[in-house]
Amino acid sequence: PSPFLLEGAHLVSLLSAVALSTLRNDIEGVEAPLTEFVPGSIWPAFNSYADPSIKRDGFGRSLFLATFRFLFDVSRTEQERALYNVNRPFRVIGGISDGEAAFLQSARGPSAKVALVNMWLNEFTMREHLHGSMGNVGPPIISRLQQYQSDGFLWYNAARKMSYIPFPLPHAQLTVIFLYICTALLPILMISFTEFWSGLVLNFLGLFVIAGLHLVSNELEYPFRNAPNDLPLNLFQAQFNEGLLTMF
Repeated sequence: PSPFLLEGAHLVSLLSAVALSTLRNDIEGVEAPLTEFVPGSIWPAFNSYADPSIKRDGFGRSLFLATFRFLFDVSRTEQERALYNVNRPFRVIGGISDGEAAFLQSARGPSAKVALVNMWLNEFTMREHLHGSMGNVGPPIISRLQQYQSDGFLWYNAARKMSYIPFPLPHAQLTVIFLYICTALLPILMISFTEFWSGLVLNFLGLFVIAGLHLVSNELEYPFRNAPNDLPLNLFQAQFNEGLLTMF
C-alpha cells in the first residue's frame, strides 16, 4: 500500500479509537488503552467476561458477581475500571507513536483529545490534496471526505451526550421516591384487598416491574461503561479496522 493510504488509515483508526475511549469514559491520568492492531488477530469477545485477556493482571471477576452487584446498583470502582480498560484496549492501525501519545496526554478532557485527532486528519487530507497525492480527483470529491468526517464528529457528540449528560436530577429523585413509596404501601394495599398468598405474588410482581424499569433506565443512561451490559466498543474498533484494511 502507498504511504498515503497507510497514514490515512492510521489517522482514521486513531480517531475512532480515541473517540470510543472517551465514550467509555476512560479515567484521566492512567495508562492510555491504545495499542497496535494486528491484522488477522482474534477479535475481542462480545461479552467482556468471556474474553481470556480480561483475566490478565488479576482482573478475573465472574459474570455472576458483576450481575449480582449490578442488581444493587453497584458498578465498578475507579481502580477496577482502570484495570478493566487496560485489559480491553483499543487497537490502532500502525500503533500510536510517542509523539501522538504525548500530545493526547497533554490535551485535557475527552472533547479536546477527539478534536485534536480530528484536526490531524483534516490537516492530513488538505496537505496531501495540495501536494497532489490524490491525483486528478476533483475538489468536490475531496470535500466529501471533509463532510463525512464532519458527520462522524456530529454523531460522536450525539453519543457523547448519552455518556456525559445525566438524566435530569429532579426526575431521577422523583422516580426513586415513588419507588420507595410503592415499596412501603403496595404490600399493605395487596394484603388489605386480596388473600395472603395471592397478595404476596401480586406484590412481588408489581414491585419487580417498577424496580426493573428503574434499573433498566439507569443502564440505558450509561450504555458504554456499566457492567455487565456495557457495549463491546473495542470489538467495534477491531471490526472497523478490518474495514479500513480493505483499502489495501
